[in-house]
Amino acid sequence: MKDPYRLALPALILVVVLRMSIGWQLLYEGLWKIDTLSSPKPWTAQGYLKNAEGPLRGVFRDMSGDPDDLGWLDYDTTAANWDDWLKRFTSHYQLDDKQKGSLHRLVEGAYSTIKEGKGTRKVYAEALDRLPDGVTDLKDASRVSDRIVWFDAKAKRIYVDAVEHLKPDELEKLKAVVKTKAADQSASEKAYLTAVQKVFDRQKKGMGFKEKLLGTLKGDPDLVGNEDWQRVGKLQEYKERLIRYENARAKADQDFEWDHLDHVWGELQTLRAELSAPVKALDSELREKARSILTLNQLSMGPVPGRWTKLEFADQSTIIGLTVFGTMLLLGLGTRIAAFGGAVMLFNFYMAMPPWPGVPAAPGPEHSYVINKNLIEVIALLGIAAMPTGSWFGVDAILVRLRGGCCKRKPETVELTEAAAIAATPETES
Repeated sequence: MKDPYRLALPALILVVVLRMSIGWQLLYEGLWKIDTLSSPKPWTAQGYLKNAEGPLRGVFRDMSGDPDDLGWLDYDTTAANWDDWLKRFTSHYQLDDKQKGSLHRLVEGAYSTIKEGKGTRKVYAEALDRLPDGVTDLKDASRVSDRIVWFDAKAKRIYVDAVEHLKPDELEKLKAVVKTKAADQSASEKAYLTAVQKVFDRQKKGMGFKEKLLGTLKGDPDLVGNEDWQRVGKLQEYKERLIRYENARAKADQDFEWDHLDHVWGELQTLRAELSAPVKALDSELREKARSILTLNQLSMGPVPGRWTKLEFADQSTIIGLTVFGTMLLLGLGTRIAAFGGAVMLFNFYMAMPPWPGVPAAPGPEHSYVINKNLIEVIALLGIAAMPTGSWFGVDAILVRLRGGCCKRKPETVELTEAAAIAATPETES
């Protein structure tokens, strides 16, 4: 009777072909992703992780680092990230004192400092000999607070506080101090109007990236630093809508509810991009301007090494896993280990967007219910891991033969003396 557990030759061949086919598919995916790393748009799993569904949605989304861009929309978080990058930038390129000064002004602002009591005060200043005729107190004449703008007759300068800043409507109030028509203005009035405009422009040009960041998050890039000007705006709306979405998502169990949530999610992504895009643009501009202060020799040292993030770990693990497991399966090297490792990796892909009842369908043309292509490959790889396919055809087969040849023991020969031979002969009855 034939052994029912023995595979026929065609079955053996098909299992090996299946193993090599999956190996080639994984290897090609890994090589394609590696090729994109040198392109303007390197591959990343960020989008896939951000859109994860199912019971492990939070785990996979957390791997993307900042799935809702809330870190970008928080001043302290983004400023701390900039400080960390600038510290590594300074160390990596070994900046000299002049370059360090330029970098500091770029980030913190090109302001001046004046003594005030026992401390100092950050200001923007412009030379001005005197106020217009008839004006003795700038605060009373303009109705603008002297903690924001003031004139120092002794220093012959007009100052604007580098933390409070001068608002556009306050600039107009300062200009309104001069009531004479342009054609009839005196020299002192013209000089005053010129100085006021220059100090306002210097404030805008000298504003550091941290101030720009704060202004962007408060809704007005020109005005930062004064809590009275902060408004709830779209940032607060976005945060509140995110909370409402997550609460509604946790309770949804009907198709019409998921359809509504899909619509809400699309609106949230539009709002997220609208809010975070200016901050990300500031980040790119800061890095570009920081590189502009480098010499050619410093530029040749390459980019600043990055911090190892969860997303980078996920990206690198995916690329390495696809390439290594794919190569091993294709060659039949460590087949069972490669098949099991590939199954674990693909099962993670499956769990990120499982086609389960009550879970929103993954985007794309594929339509699945419980079982999809990823799960089929997982089952196939587990089946391959249960069989010695590498020993049938692959590097494993060569290694087995080599190991068998090296370890095969030579037959031992024993020479028996005549006496020993007689002693060893069984006695027979005479």
